[in-house]
Amino acid sequence: MPRSCLSCPLHDRIGTGFTQNSKGGATIPKFTDEQIKSVKSIDLLTYIKSYEPNNYNAIGGGLYQLKDHDSLIIFKDNWFRYSQGYGGKNALDFLVKVRGMEFKEAVQLLIDGQFTHVPAVHQSYMVKIPPKELLILPPPNKNNDAVYAYLRGRGIDKGIITVNLANGTIYENKRKNCVFVGYDGDIPKFAFERGIADKCKRDIANSDKRFSFVMPPFNPNRRNLACFESPIDALSHDTIHKMNGDKWDGYRLSLGGVSSLALISFLERHTEIENIQLSLDNDKAGKEATDRIIKELLADKEFSHIKITVAPPPLGKDFNDTLLAIKQLNRESTLNRSKQADFLF
Repeated sequence: MPRSCLSCPLHDRIGTGFTQNSKGGATIPKFTDEQIKSVKSIDLLTYIKSYEPNNYNAIGGGLYQLKDHDSLIIFKDNWFRYSQGYGGKNALDFLVKVRGMEFKEAVQLLIDGQFTHVPAVHQSYMVKIPPKELLILPPPNKNNDAVYAYLRGRGIDKGIITVNLANGTIYENKRKNCVFVGYDGDIPKFAFERGIADKCKRDIANSDKRFSFVMPPFNPNRRNLACFESPIDALSHDTIHKMNGDKWDGYRLSLGGVSSLALISFLERHTEIENIQLSLDNDKAGKEATDRIIKELLADKEFSHIKITVAPPPLGKDFNDTLLAIKQLNRESTLNRSKQADFLF
């Protein structure tokens, strides 16, 4: 999640919400009651006008309509999505219920230095501050040996690792951790650091989750998209199909969790997509997110032509568990055949 601008008055007032561990890395954000109260005071119209200024229409009578969800109507300090039969009172409700963001992720976005909050005497409108700094990728290490060994240890195919290292979507930083990169064209917009020797998991400062890690299809005209919670699962899915000689081809997108933000943004940029495979984790959070994303896609006429398939990992919690289980079964099968051969001779 992008870090806040230190010159932002809202940052001065409610803080960043992040704590740091002993190594200086960001840990799970913690928010005070005052921060939560301040965030909940931000109404949806204020947020939309400031952050998505081209995504609404005034329809008269003090009512406003979103363009990307045309059944969502904003009135006074409330909003209601008529196609789904639910509404909310503020921008926080909107980010969680409609955009599919996790609560802490949404709170952090709203206190992230994007806006300053004008006192109530000025109708509590939000004023946009200067743009955020560009994403600066962590310096690369002199080689990718540690990352290569790590991914091989997770069962990922050699060729798949090599391709991703070559195109810059994966690399090793100076901390000898694995960095997964998402691009907007040739410009890096998102980066996620995954610890190899520790449990570090963090988005690099100024990352934009709309441009999450994605693996392109072999055939650029493919209209298929498979979605996962993490880059490792996308790599594992590709490895499994390569092992089995399957001909499935398409984009493999990491959502960076269970938010639909990366998916919706990807679909807006890739209008050719006709088939979506939701392959989120085989746990409560993954199943609930799958149901939520399906409802969101079905309710939006922009995506009404897309066929949605639910394809959770068949073995274990996620597709990396499935990959490792398949490799173990293959080893056991090879060992049994070897024992049978020894018996015959």
